[in-house]
Amino acid sequence: MKIMFCHDGSEKSKAALEKAVELFKHLKPEVFLITVVEEPLDATSHDEESFEKWRATREHDLQEAANRVVGHGLDVDAILAVGDPRRMVLEAAENKNPDILVVARRGAGLLESMVLGSVSSFLVRHAECPVLVIHT
Repeated sequence: MKIMFCHDGSEKSKAALEKAVELFKHLKPEVFLITVVEEPLDATSHDEESFEKWRATREHDLQEAANRVVGHGLDVDAILAVGDPRRMVLEAAENKNPDILVVARRGAGLLESMVLGSVSSFLVRHAECPVLVIHT
């Protein structure tokens, strides 16, 4: 079994990853973790500097998540992509062909709790594989 998990470094994402690992670890799946950093909209040195800091933070978060998965005795492939998160996750899913794609639902307010985030909503509509949205 192959599972792809979208990880953004947030507390909700970390909690959802733990739930997903608990749900599927007995199947000894191959796990793909993906995080996406959006490219800067401008070409200024300030934007580039901010992008590099953000990318380093996301890379660190991704490595921590991969270490947690490995700590459960599972194999993991960590992917750091740059671009539009919706498109990059969809492309990675098409390339890796997971049996299931797992995402965390974002938002904490009343209105946000009634809708999916833009990335999870996009993936539910466009992914070729089943998508599991974990509420934490």
